[in-house]
Amino acid sequence: YVIGGVATIVLCKKGMHFKYIFALGFTIIGLAAIFMYFEVQTYGLYERMKYPVIIRSIGMMMLYTLIPTYATQRMPYKFLSSWICTMITIRMVIAPAFGASVYTNVLQERQQHYITRYAENVDMINPEASIPFTQTVNGLSYQGKSKAEAVNMAALSTKGRIQVQSVLSSVKEMAGWTFYACMFCSIFVLVIPYPKRKVIS
Repeated sequence: YVIGGVATIVLCKKGMHFKYIFALGFTIIGLAAIFMYFEVQTYGLYERMKYPVIIRSIGMMMLYTLIPTYATQRMPYKFLSSWICTMITIRMVIAPAFGASVYTNVLQERQQHYITRYAENVDMINPEASIPFTQTVNGLSYQGKSKAEAVNMAALSTKGRIQVQSVLSSVKEMAGWTFYACMFCSIFVLVIPYPKRKVIS
């Protein structure tokens, strides 16, 4: 957050137009999504997840720092207090609730989609599924488990692997759509007009 705030201040001091800083902020958030897309994998390391968080925080702080600066310099003074209240309401109330609900529901829906998709070809004819299943059943049988119990536990193990893959695929898909959304926002803030402050006497 400190890096994003300082970077925004420095870029504004150097005279960079607001639209380029806005676009840079959205692009940095998109880079965090790209990092997540390639980093989320079966053998990925959890401690590496700090990097997309840092990258995303820099981009978000650039936007949070720039928006009130833009409002201060471009809006009529009489709307400034209303703008501050609107920003706080959106940032602290609406955005967290909306974002959490959207991501949670999308993750749940896409996870069920991928579970159904991946489970279609998981049978005893598929060697990638049948070999681990048979090995698990044999291993549990050697440990003294009954045939039915060994089969049930092997099925649960197979289901667990499918769930892991479905979660990974869902997160990757969401990261991809987040990247596309950030790129759309970057282009949008570059093409919209930026009117100057209207001085009202």
